[in-house]
Amino acid sequence: MRNPKIEKMPEKEKTKKTNWKTTDNRFVAFFDILGFKDQVMRKSHNEIYEQLSKISKTRNFIANATNHEKIYEKYNDAEIYIVNFSDSIVVFSKNDNIGNFKYFLVAIRWLFARTIEDNIPIKGGFAYGEVSLNKSEQIYFGQPIIDAYLIEEDVNYFGLVAHNSIDNYITTNKVELSEEFFKHMFFEAQTPLKCGKIIHQNVNWFTKVPSRQKDFSEFQSEIYILEILNRFKQTMSGSPRRYLDNTLEVLDKINIIEYLKNE
Repeated sequence: MRNPKIEKMPEKEKTKKTNWKTTDNRFVAFFDILGFKDQVMRKSHNEIYEQLSKISKTRNFIANATNHEKIYEKYNDAEIYIVNFSDSIVVFSKNDNIGNFKYFLVAIRWLFARTIEDNIPIKGGFAYGEVSLNKSEQIYFGQPIIDAYLIEEDVNYFGLVAHNSIDNYITTNKVELSEEFFKHMFFEAQTPLKCGKIIHQNVNWFTKVPSRQKDFSEFQSEIYILEILNRFKQTMSGSPRRYLDNTLEVLDKINIIEYLKNE
């Protein structure tokens, strides 16, 4: 998903969108900006504001993308809702149908990759289940929010890790989820968690980092990913550097060139 100038849907098409139910089965992603409190102490107020502004622009693009004709044609009734406060970002899907699941994954992958490319360290987790969401009254609760938060807290690299509730959803809907889409979006690996390295499904955000570099070969894209990651050496030292080291280790273990060929 690039940042193109996409034509807006005709008004008659917009009426096909269904309303959000207050309580429904949803996907929830919880993101945490790493070292935010330390950055607030070390950087100027304007620098922090500029950083958050970059995230806000990406967030707004993703949240509004399904109002555009080409994306609507692909994902139909899919929508997401994003809430952010201080160093945390929470993404909700409208419901749990296949279209919403696919767009939710596309959205969180895009948000993650753009944030890393903007030199903002981030990690996240996502889960599935019953969630109540009232936008006007700003009420959000449900077990998946807790599950997404807890797995995000355990993540020990710049990664976006699936809770077991996502594994259960994928298994249940295996027939409707093409193997090509699944391989395109995820990789399964020993994942660096604070409790140790444990096999989990991870969203493959690495391949979206060079997506705005239209003329890059797979090899150039891999070099670009490494350049982006190595920038963090200029802003992280000591124990926070473990997130970077673990990220480079994960990248080294997956065949990124093969993934890039399929982007």
